[in-house]
Amino acid sequence: MKTEVLTENFKKALLSCEKIAKKSLSLPILQNLSMKTEVLTENFKKALLSCEKIAKKSLSLPILQNLLMKTEGTFLALTSTNLETSLVWRVLAKTTKQGEALLPANFLASLISLLKTNKLEFSVEKNNLILTSEEEEFQIQGQNPEDFPIIPKIDKTEFFKISSAELTNALCAVIELPSQSQIKPEISGVLFSFNKKILKIVATDSFRLAEKTISLTEVSLKNKEITSFILPQNSAREILNVFSGEELPVVVYFSSNYVLFETNSPSSQEKIELSSRLIEGQYPNYQEIIPQKSSLKIKVKKEEFLSQIKKAGLFSSKSQEIKLTALPQESKIKIFSQNVETGRNESYLGGDVTGKEMEVSFNFKFLIAGINILKSSEVILDLLSEDKAGVLRPVGDTSLIYILMPIKSSY
Repeated sequence: MKTEVLTENFKKALLSCEKIAKKSLSLPILQNLSMKTEVLTENFKKALLSCEKIAKKSLSLPILQNLLMKTEGTFLALTSTNLETSLVWRVLAKTTKQGEALLPANFLASLISLLKTNKLEFSVEKNNLILTSEEEEFQIQGQNPEDFPIIPKIDKTEFFKISSAELTNALCAVIELPSQSQIKPEISGVLFSFNKKILKIVATDSFRLAEKTISLTEVSLKNKEITSFILPQNSAREILNVFSGEELPVVVYFSSNYVLFETNSPSSQEKIELSSRLIEGQYPNYQEIIPQKSSLKIKVKKEEFLSQIKKAGLFSSKSQEIKLTALPQESKIKIFSQNVETGRNESYLGGDVTGKEMEVSFNFKFLIAGINILKSSEVILDLLSEDKAGVLRPVGDTSLIYILMPIKSSY
């Protein structure tokens, strides 16, 4: 090459380039970069922390401790998986060279949490990440991205749309109920059941059950054989971690063995995809245990009821029993518990009590859990008989019910 330039112009360009070129003893020359991109620290950190929660330590599959960082046009995608739940979180990026890197999730999250800069610059050389932040530069050893598990693709024929607020509120109401059972794996997850545009989200541990009903605005159910699916409890917890906060529209695609929750944030322009394998099997026909009528209705102030139950629980027996006695003629209920080691408790709570007089015993911890998920100032407990399930629900909201089986009284 032979060329001629003005010294003044060349010097000006050279000095500008010199400021950008980073000096590093370990990386004096960065000629073979396979990726170069820049992101806002705040957006990247939020995506990274969510992905890190899914990346699990595994002696048999240590590769799962890593996350995949890959440029996709104007986005930088972070992907993590534990083979049951997978998360792909895309943040806006200014990319000058496309590429990817496979990096230790926990280590990267620990480092990023210590940085105070507004922007992060990433480049990759021979599977190693070069992170540049103002006056700092770090080299993080990575692995071959081809070793990372492939995230399954899902057919997007079957889907429904729901707001993130409705989804997370429903899951919050049922998330603690699933029972981890080898004999009945179906009840170790959360049921999503469809009837036209009505979605029911259900969970149970055989002793209690919560059901949240949601009216959907848009549903595509072309495969009539798929009317429900069972989401693993851990995947449901990750949905709460990822989708709580900003209210966003969520599209849920599902098949016979896989489900995908997808959303886009208009404010940050982030794209989030959380997918999960489904639990195989038939969920129990729980509708059979829900009483369709009652012979006793108890309506009381929620906080007063909760306080009385907590105090009675301190005196409960080893079976955690407390006994409720309905006194319709006196418009109140009696709450009783006793323990040979701690003593006895007897208290009364006024309310709207209609129907026949009845005594019924419950596990006080299960009763407290049910009261806590009801977001109303008053609650209703419907009872058919001493040996049938009680139905607990909030006043003014017919979309949520909590079913609680009574226990045999020892008092």
